[in-house]
Amino acid sequence: MALARRIAVLELLVSSQLGGGPAHVEALMRHLDAAEFAVTVGAPAGGPFLDRFRAAGAEVVEVAADRLSPRTLGRVVSLLRGRGIAVVHSHGKGAGLYGRLAARRAGAAAVHTFHGLHYAGYPPGARAAYLALERALARRSHTVIHVSASQAEAARPMGLAPADRSCVIVNGIDAARVEAGLIPRERARAELGVPRAGAVLGTVARFDPVKALEVLIEALPHVPGATLVLIGDGPEAASLRARARRLGLEGRVVFAGARPDAARWFAALDAYVSASRGEGLPLALVEAMAAGLPVVASRVPGHVDTVAHGDTGALVPVDDPAALAAAVAALIADPARAQKLGVAGRARARRDFSVDRMAAEVAEVYRRAAEATV
Repeated sequence: MALARRIAVLELLVSSQLGGGPAHVEALMRHLDAAEFAVTVGAPAGGPFLDRFRAAGAEVVEVAADRLSPRTLGRVVSLLRGRGIAVVHSHGKGAGLYGRLAARRAGAAAVHTFHGLHYAGYPPGARAAYLALERALARRSHTVIHVSASQAEAARPMGLAPADRSCVIVNGIDAARVEAGLIPRERARAELGVPRAGAVLGTVARFDPVKALEVLIEALPHVPGATLVLIGDGPEAASLRARARRLGLEGRVVFAGARPDAARWFAALDAYVSASRGEGLPLALVEAMAAGLPVVASRVPGHVDTVAHGDTGALVPVDDPAALAAAVAALIADPARAQKLGVAGRARARRDFSVDRMAAEVAEVYRRAAEATV
C-alpha cells in the first residue's frame, strides 16, 4: 500500500524577530507530526527565529511579508506552486494579505490566525479601510483562527469571525519545558541586574503603545521598595526610559533587553504584570503562570481568558496605574496568598493551555483545508 502524501503547509509570518507570532509557529513546528505535514516557513530575513524554525525541522525561505510590494506577492505565488503547497497559514497583517491573495491564485487553501486585533491606533479612515480589507480577506479564507474566545467575541461584530469559517484555537505552551528551563532565583536576579532582596515585578513585551508599559512605570512609585523588570525592546524604548527618569525611578526600572526564551528568568520575579490595552492570548503571561507566578493584568481580551481573577491572580481596569499598584501591593503584603495564586496558575497553565492540544486542533484545520483543495 502506498504511503499517504504529506500535506505541504506554508507558515507565512511578518517577522522573524522575538515575539508571540514566531514563538507560536515554532511551537507548532515542534508538535505537528512530521510524518503527516511538510512545513515551510516564510518570514523576513534577519531575526533569530529563522534558525529556531530550522532546528524545529522546518524548511525556511526568506519572504519580505512585512512590506507592501507586488514582487512579494509574486514570490509567494511562485513558492506555493513550486513546492506544491496545499495550505497557507498566515500570521500578521502583511502575511495575511499576501497569503490569502496568493492562495487564491495558486489553488491552495488559506488559513489565517489573528494574534490580537491591533488597529485602534489607526486614524478613522485608515481603520475603516483596514477592517473592510480584513472582511474581504476573511471571505477568501478557508478558516480564520482566533487565539482566544474573547478575541473572537470582539471580532464577530466587525465581520472578522465569520460563523461559517472561523474557530477558536486557544494558544498553548509547553509548561514542562518552561519549568525545566527556569534559572534558579538568585542567579536569575543576578543576571537581570536586580536586587537579591525585595519584591521584583516583571513583564515580557514588545515596547509598543498597545502594551501600555508606561502604566507599569507609573504604578511603580505606589509599590514601595519594588523593582520592575521590562524584558523586550521596540520603538517605545527611549520614551519609556525618559519616563522612568522623570519619575526618579532609574534604579528601580530595569531594562533587561530582548531575550530569547525570556521565561528562563521568571524565577527572579515575585509577580508577573501586564497593563496591555489588548491581546490575542499572550504566551509570555501563560509561561509566567507555568513558572508559578501570580499575575496582575489589565481586564482586556486575551487576559480575561487567561487569568482567573482571584484564583490565579488579579484583573484590573485598563490604563489605571493606581488599581494595578494596589493589586500588586496586596500580593506583596501577603506572600502566602501570592504563593497560592501561583500554584493555581501553574495548574491552570498545564490543564488549559497545552501546546499538544493546540497543535492537534491546528492539524485538524490543516486536514480539512487540504481536503478542500482536492
